[in-house]
Amino acid sequence: MTGSVRIQPFGEHAVIVQWEAIISEHIHAEVLQFQKWVELQFASEVLETVTSYHELAIYLKSGVNLSEFIQLLKTKKSTPYSEVSELKKRMLTIPVCYDASFAEDLSRVATINNLTEAEVINIHSEKLYTVYFIGFLPGFPYLGGMDSRLATPRLEIPRAKVAKGAVAIGGSQTGIYPQSSPGGWNVIGRTPIELFSMKNESSGILKAGDLVRFKAISIEKFQLIETEIANTTYQLKVNFHD
Repeated sequence: MTGSVRIQPFGEHAVIVQWEAIISEHIHAEVLQFQKWVELQFASEVLETVTSYHELAIYLKSGVNLSEFIQLLKTKKSTPYSEVSELKKRMLTIPVCYDASFAEDLSRVATINNLTEAEVINIHSEKLYTVYFIGFLPGFPYLGGMDSRLATPRLEIPRAKVAKGAVAIGGSQTGIYPQSSPGGWNVIGRTPIELFSMKNESSGILKAGDLVRFKAISIEKFQLIETEIANTTYQLKVNFHD
């Protein structure tokens, strides 16, 4: 493990494992690997696990002794994860339309960073992003790896309503609003892809550890994909990345 890792109670029936409090792909990879190891080793004790940038919350089943479980983790945390095979990452290509009608804050991002709007679009769509965790809203991915040239402060006054599918920048990160909601991130485009639906049993299309690449599309292509999604004929592009 990297650096010092703390393991302590998180309420009466949960444990929190904490790495160094920084946003780091290396630390995040350790979090995911440790999560997988815990789920494999303690399937009968663990109810659910939840990750963030540098933390792992472990929720225990009824009857599991919290103190004993923490002590067990502390004695095992330095053990090599030989039981965990190398995690293959999914890479999803998300189509995004950066048309002005969908991009209320594109000019703001460009102005603050001394870029043209076309440069913002090119820089944003050429990077490969990592899903650090899902939060804020069900299905909302916090994506790391954005080019620092696009870093833009959140809006001073959040909008009362941000459109479903809005692709936005908040500080040094980018993300996608899975449903209409209030929000203070800078909206620079929109995807027709539905990231989360109450009709589905899963938590959403994206999950922590996934890789995401944005593909710029025209407004005509956006409308075509919307139609294909409605007709259940659209196929999201998914590959696997070592």
